[in-house]
Amino acid sequence: MDQTMKDIFASAVTPAGYSDIEWKARVELALCYRMVDYYGWTTQVYNHVSYRIPGTEHLLINAFGLLYSEITPSNLVKIDFDGNKVDDSPYPINKAGSVIHTALHKGRPDVHCVMHTHNPDVQAVSALKCGFMPLYQEAFMFYDRIGYHDFEGIVLDESEQQRLVDSLGPTNHTLMLNNHGVITTGPDVAWAFMRMYQIIQGCQVQLKVMASGGELLQASEEAMIRTREQFEGGDAQGGAEVRLPEWPAYYRLMSRLDPNWIR
Repeated sequence: MDQTMKDIFASAVTPAGYSDIEWKARVELALCYRMVDYYGWTTQVYNHVSYRIPGTEHLLINAFGLLYSEITPSNLVKIDFDGNKVDDSPYPINKAGSVIHTALHKGRPDVHCVMHTHNPDVQAVSALKCGFMPLYQEAFMFYDRIGYHDFEGIVLDESEQQRLVDSLGPTNHTLMLNNHGVITTGPDVAWAFMRMYQIIQGCQVQLKVMASGGELLQASEEAMIRTREQFEGGDAQGGAEVRLPEWPAYYRLMSRLDPNWIR
């Protein structure tokens, strides 16, 4: 965690009933939901982002029925890896969210945050046989890092869970749900959010390029792999020890937009 975020949390007060670790996790995930709303990636009260509370077997996820603009650290719901609520939240959770997120958290222990949206540009690409096409610098972070999962209906059947894990694979961080939407994952909330931002932008660029009718200019595989490694190793962000610099900036932005969002 970089010094900026350390300073932010140093000034935060953990409410009674939460450990410092859980409250920080709640703040991070609530910020993610608020930024999804800010960018307009929401689908009414649907879709979901989950975050594993560090050092535990518990996940945080949104209360079903709340707009993302209404989500705060305290109204997130805590569940176990089987989708059972383990707190006294009065809110239900989305069944599809539980099935998708618990599957990936259990199947990929390295994944601590799972993010799912139905952004229209992503949904358009999810309906193309060619799939996602990495066409420019930031999109190259997805080169050979995307899995694909065939549409089986609304994800309510737990029998689909292992197939979701298999479709993501052992090394991918992004999963295109064919005819559905996309999932990005990360070791923390910031990485999952950054990947969601970039996959949405990548889909927008792909659709624009395809609509132009022009001949595609494709970078070499060597260049795409090198660029991907620069992102994964941290060089693109200023070094492996530097956290994504946009994340504390988002915290400051949300605190200006809604000074009372942490409650």
